[in-house]
Amino acid sequence: MLNSSKDFRSSSPRWAASPLSRVPVPDLLDQLARAGPRGIEESPGSRAQVELCRQWGFQIQEKDNRFFLPFDSDSLVPVWIEQETPGIVWDRLRVEGFLAIGSTNEEGLARARGGDPGALLIYAETQTAGRGRKGRRWESPPGGGLYFTLVLKPAPDLNRWPLLTFVAGAALAQALIELGESEGFPARFAVDLKWPNDVLLGGKKAAGVLLETACSARGPAVVLGVGINVRPGCVPEELRLRASSVSDEAGALVARRKLLVRFLYFFQMGYNLFENGRHADILENWKRHSSMWDGVPVWIVEAEKSIPAVTCGLSDAGALRVRTVEGIVETILAGDVRLRRSR
Repeated sequence: MLNSSKDFRSSSPRWAASPLSRVPVPDLLDQLARAGPRGIEESPGSRAQVELCRQWGFQIQEKDNRFFLPFDSDSLVPVWIEQETPGIVWDRLRVEGFLAIGSTNEEGLARARGGDPGALLIYAETQTAGRGRKGRRWESPPGGGLYFTLVLKPAPDLNRWPLLTFVAGAALAQALIELGESEGFPARFAVDLKWPNDVLLGGKKAAGVLLETACSARGPAVVLGVGINVRPGCVPEELRLRASSVSDEAGALVARRKLLVRFLYFFQMGYNLFENGRHADILENWKRHSSMWDGVPVWIVEAEKSIPAVTCGLSDAGALRVRTVEGIVETILAGDVRLRRSR
């Protein structure tokens, strides 16, 4: 049974999203966050924004014609994310939030093609067309997880940009482990990173990373999407044999914003390694949290066939090396790799 906490919003949005929905977070949320206990006075139009936010679970209170937003560690409010994210690489992380959007990565690609300078975080409470690798659908129920994209302008070594997937995976593993230790959750996170972009908890997928690129007149950019199942029950019934959520594995409700901010801290640490050319250190960080990169039986899925092999390390660029049953060592640059489970 999951522990309860007063820090968490229990209500679900009473709103049906259409595939074309694009609903920015109302400016009112940032205004309330900045005002703190003083709150803000009701003004023409503010009531409609308040009711919209309440429909999405934000616990906005009111007294004497003033509105107040109590502070918590879960609510995704742009100004709170900006204030709580440490400035290790970025002087200031710009944060843009949506209540609903088709895909945060599609939004990120559009911004990158428009010449965005980078250090931009785009998040959404729900995605109506969320996707992972190879266009696979990523379930993004309202308020059920963290769905966000980073638009970045890293060092122009495009051949090494795929290493940022490993930076993100290791950062999430570190964030989960640290959060579990500091919060004292009933269960310890059994984190395992699966090549190249999945984060498993207790052997089930709980998060994924999608790296894409875009170009503009200002040069190329990385668009790095992350999807994390956070809330209990956010994984569809038909996927629960192979997917789980952070809260389900922790045995307690996990604060989304707290997890996001810890991820951003560790991601900046890894991004700093990337910017300084310390690519081997990035891979070592990733391997510390993965049991699958060496000596593990796998299937290499190609088109309509699956080839049995055993993993035997990573290349300097993060490609997976496998040894086939014929003893041939092959390097997998991209594709599906699945565990071969013993019968």
